[in-house]
Amino acid sequence: MSYLVLARKYRPQTFEEIFAQEHITKILMNTIELDRTAHAYLFTGPRGVGKTSLARIFAKSLNCLTNGPTISPCNTCQNCTEITQGISADVIEIDGASNAGVEDIRELQKELMYSPSNSRYKIYIIDEVHMLSKNAFNALLKTLEEPPENIIFIFATTEPHKVIPTIISRCQRFDFKRIPIPAIVARLNEICKLEEILIDNEALFMIAKKADGSMRDAQSLMDQVLAYGREHISLTDVLSIFGIVHYDIYLKIINFIAVKDAAGIIKLLHDILEKGNDIQEFLNGLLDYIRNLLMISVGIEVTTISEAIKKDMENVCKKFSQNDLLYLMTLLIKTKTDIKNSSNPILVAEMAFVKLAKLAEMQSLNEILDNMNAGGISGMQKTLSVQTQAPGLNNTLKKAEVAKEVINKEIREESPKYEKLTLELLKEHLDQIIGKVKKEKPMLGVYLERSKIENVSNNLVQYSVSKQLAYNDLSDRKQIIQDVISNHFHLRIKVDFVLKEEKHDNVIVNPTLDDIRKESPGIADFIEKTDSDIY
Repeated sequence: MSYLVLARKYRPQTFEEIFAQEHITKILMNTIELDRTAHAYLFTGPRGVGKTSLARIFAKSLNCLTNGPTISPCNTCQNCTEITQGISADVIEIDGASNAGVEDIRELQKELMYSPSNSRYKIYIIDEVHMLSKNAFNALLKTLEEPPENIIFIFATTEPHKVIPTIISRCQRFDFKRIPIPAIVARLNEICKLEEILIDNEALFMIAKKADGSMRDAQSLMDQVLAYGREHISLTDVLSIFGIVHYDIYLKIINFIAVKDAAGIIKLLHDILEKGNDIQEFLNGLLDYIRNLLMISVGIEVTTISEAIKKDMENVCKKFSQNDLLYLMTLLIKTKTDIKNSSNPILVAEMAFVKLAKLAEMQSLNEILDNMNAGGISGMQKTLSVQTQAPGLNNTLKKAEVAKEVINKEIREESPKYEKLTLELLKEHLDQIIGKVKKEKPMLGVYLERSKIENVSNNLVQYSVSKQLAYNDLSDRKQIIQDVISNHFHLRIKVDFVLKEEKHDNVIVNPTLDDIRKESPGIADFIEKTDSDIY
């Protein structure tokens, strides 16, 4: 097979060709120059971001016969060539998934006894190391902590949480980042120039976006696009190949929402579904589009779209407030969940898009509520007079009328019923007040019920309490009782509690006959005549 896929053909061969991982390449280059090479490294991160490629470049830098150790391997000597081809006897690449057992690790440990054949270091690159069994990890611990001289381990994994902590603690860990879309676009553009391919910049952006931060995925997608066989590749071609909805569709939907055209939105939805597009993918794309609109509206630079599309979005942003965009996103997220749980997803989607078209009515209600908070009834009535002139807002007006009635009721209730609190008035309403306190704090209501009203004057209620525990609780939560009484009478009432412990007569322990005679002479005579014993 003569054809070599782009991901292999343009695999990075130097530190400079590793994209978006400068925080790692700089450290590795410094360790080489300062001769501070560690014995174990752990490379973690998403797929296709350069973990294995960087491990090979690091190995070439250490074992280069021409310049090594060096940060610029020659890529022409025997060691560099063999490492690039993956056939070096001193740089062994192991698949963790197919060599996951403890026996495989024991075989590896036996090989460690042999010195490098033609290199300075013997390097083991174990890919997907998280696939090793727990016993295999434990068998590797001692060797990893104190490996033989000139032995280096480089582990690569996409799931570092599955690597046991004792292994991680013995390695220098480097976390790879997802590659930004502009970096992927720049690299794909270089490849297209080398391959003499004409492709639109918008098409490259779409490929990079679909790659989701993976350079290898982007190059594989690019291979698929090149197989399409066109001399000039446009955005439409890329969208057709991968079944992606065009940005123009999302733009039309947003404009339909702006003019409240529910029929236009539903028709577009049906057209998209008839072409075989997945409804969840379509909603994801629309969510991403609205999210970009929100980012632009708050002044954040969006790097995932081309300049031409960004200009269209900037014009659309003028038609919506940030609250509008947040409402649209919230509704779409809920719709995605509802579709998953529904036996009729198209119906759920249709209902959601009709709601999207009613965004203006939702905004009208928000304005009504804002005016209510700002201007009370006068603001409310002013808003209602404006809203009655707009057609199609019957539902909104009904809600507004209900809100108006609530405010009227609250205002009526806020007017004071009594000018002054008296003892007779308080006793008349005492059961209701105690009941309200019990609803909030049951035990507090019990204590209040057992308290005695001593005096009521100048809207101050004084209670007396006979138990210390009740007194402490009532005093600490006095504000609750004050609020209940104040709200009940629509007066500003204060309460105060005084501790008056009950007096008990002294009880004589082991009384004598004379003590009993003083209290009850008859009982004393009875005890004396019957010669009874006193206990």
